[in-house]
This record gives sequence, C-alpha cells and structure tokens, in this order.
Amino acid sequence: MPVMIPLIPLTAVAAGAITTTYTVAIAREAKRPRRATYAWALAHGSPTSPAEVPGVRTWHEGSTVLQATGHDPATHATPPSARSIVLPWWLVEGQGAGAMLLIHGWGRSRWDSLRRAPWLLEHAASIVVPDLRGHGEAPGTTSIGHSDHLDLDQVIAEALNGTASTTAIEGGLTLVGHSMGAMVAARLAALLAERGTPARRLVLMAPYDSLIVPMANRLRVRGLPAGPFAAAAAWWLARGEEPLHRTLGRVRCPVLALGGGLDAVTTPDDVHRAAAPHDAFIEPGIDHANVGVEGTASREAMHAFLSRT
Repeated sequence: MPVMIPLIPLTAVAAGAITTTYTVAIAREAKRPRRATYAWALAHGSPTSPAEVPGVRTWHEGSTVLQATGHDPATHATPPSARSIVLPWWLVEGQGAGAMLLIHGWGRSRWDSLRRAPWLLEHAASIVVPDLRGHGEAPGTTSIGHSDHLDLDQVIAEALNGTASTTAIEGGLTLVGHSMGAMVAARLAALLAERGTPARRLVLMAPYDSLIVPMANRLRVRGLPAGPFAAAAAWWLARGEEPLHRTLGRVRCPVLALGGGLDAVTTPDDVHRAAAPHDAFIEPGIDHANVGVEGTASREAMHAFLSRT
C-alpha cells in the first residue's frame, strides 16, 4: 500500500520557500540598484556633465579613495572595507557663499543631482556632487544610506581641500539630499554637530523616516505585494538604523523639508513624519523623482530658506 505524503506540510514548505525567495530578492535589489550613469542621463534628456547645467561657469572632476573608518556609535554602523572603493565627484563653482554637498537618492547618481543644481548655484561658492558607493560609477554595493555619511565625510574634506575659494570655506557647509540622500545628509549633519563643527543648514528633499517606507511603497507602486516581505527585508538590511526624526534631534542647524503631493514613494504623510518636529513644505503636482527639480512654490520656499540661513 503506497505511503501518502501529507499535502498540508508540502504546501507549507512551498509557501515558505516562495516567501524566503521573494524576501531575498527584495533585499538583493535594494543592495544592488540599477546604475544611473552617463547613458542614463543621455536617455532621460538630463545634463551629462556640469557644463550642460545653466549657470555653471567652472567645474572639475575628482575622486576620493576611501580609507577604512571605524564604528559609528550614533548609528551603530561599521562600514564594509573601503579597499579599492573610489567615489567620483564633481566640484561645481556657484555664485554664492559657503560650500554645499548635494547627495542623490537610491538608484540615482551625480547625474541625477545635476537636475537639482540650478536651484542651488546662487547659494554656494562650491558644490560637491558625488556618487555614493554602489551608484553611478562608484564600485561596490550600497549601504542604503546606513554608512554613506562616513564616506562623504572623507569626500567633502578632500574635495574642498584644494579649493581656492575662501568664500567656500568661510561660509559654512550646506547639506542637501534627496530621498535616501536626505537620510545620508541628516546623518552627516549629526556627525558634524557631535564633532563640534555643525553644518550651516540642512535641506531634505522627499525624506523618509526609515527604510521600510520607500521599500514597501516602491513595491506597491509596481503592483507587487509588500506586507511582511518588505518588513523582513528592511529589518535585515537596516538593523540598528536610527529613524530620521531622531537623527534630526542631534542636528544643530536650520532644517527645511520638501515633498511632492504626487509622491507615492515618500508620501506627504511620510515626509511630515520623517521631518518632525520641523515643518515640511509639500507642493501639489510633484512626484518623487522631481522633488527639488520642478515646482515654483517649493523653489521659492527653498530660496527663502537658503537666503535667511
């Protein structure tokens, strides 16, 4: 008489295998986003170099070979070995005072940052525009904002070390970040404050409070299930992550948050939660990719903020 294998246990095993595979796929995609390089800029009609950005007069390209850094007690992040990791960057001359660091979001690059440069040129003498590791032309895999602030601490020191502009040094440092870059900018601002050299001001474009927010929302936008799968992947990738609103409690400079009314990745509610207790300016009709690129009212809000701080 043949032995009957129970159907329910087999179904449970199959469901578990599918769940695990899907969760791993979510985490893998998060660590290895598609690269937005020169070809991406060309295909999307974006500037392919700072020379194509209206208002840019002088710029040059450089790179920073990362040195291994230690444990960051604020975020409990110990970055992976920096051996052979080289982050490319542009240094763009502006028409204002002070230095600025312009940080792209997840899956983007310094080419995407160029789309935001026209809003910022009159508010800095020098703007550093880097690729984060695992993005653009930078090798490696992304930390998804977990330890990128430690990398950029090295980049900003090297990029500005040879600048001839005294206004860039004396005018303080402005940090601007989009999406994941907003998280990185805030963590760098907190690091600088704890060091006793606080940033001059901080601009957060389409920020989120924790990794689960954009991870789950991006899946929903694509019509894919999020539920416990995204939560499990986010927990694994961001163990010990400090929520943005707590990081902002350690920042010692004025903060502006911008969001878009059509943003489905970091919704207006997500932006308000992330930026608390600071106010967030939400402009209707703007989606995630174009926060800081389009919108007359949000551009005026940013100009007013940068002019008074």
